[in-house]
Amino acid sequence: MTVGRRKWVTLISAALVAPIFAATLTATVLAFVMFPELIFQTEITSGVYRQATLREMATSLVGFSFVGLFLGIMLGWPAMFIGGLSLHTFFLRRRMTSVMTYGLAGLVAGTLVMLAYFMVTGGWRTPMTVLQMGPALVSGPITGLLSASIFWLIRRPDRILHP
Repeated sequence: MTVGRRKWVTLISAALVAPIFAATLTATVLAFVMFPELIFQTEITSGVYRQATLREMATSLVGFSFVGLFLGIMLGWPAMFIGGLSLHTFFLRRRMTSVMTYGLAGLVAGTLVMLAYFMVTGGWRTPMTVLQMGPALVSGPITGLLSASIFWLIRRPDRILHP
């Protein structure tokens, strides 16, 4: 594989993989924080619960992972292709290729994407909704940070020869 082709393959791979992997991981971890009863308990009859088996816990976590995968595709890919790749080009031109730079940019981008998502979906209507969705609000910056860091690990812009 030529050097030019390898650069394009890693760029495309990083742009496609990073947002969905970060969103999937964040959704799975967020499930432990927001909905532990959905993971560790199983409803037998109305109002009667028992401890979930390992297989039932894994099934619940896979379900939350698919939610993260969906959000990574619906929110992460547009954010990556609109903002992330533009920032990547900007950072390369300015020779700002450290993982810290990418991580902070992802943190800001993830925050903006989550704020826009809550504005569009009407999540700001009541103060109680905002308080209940606190962990979900934090998921945007965390996902942005993870996505940018994963992108950096795949693409490794610090190893790209600068013009």
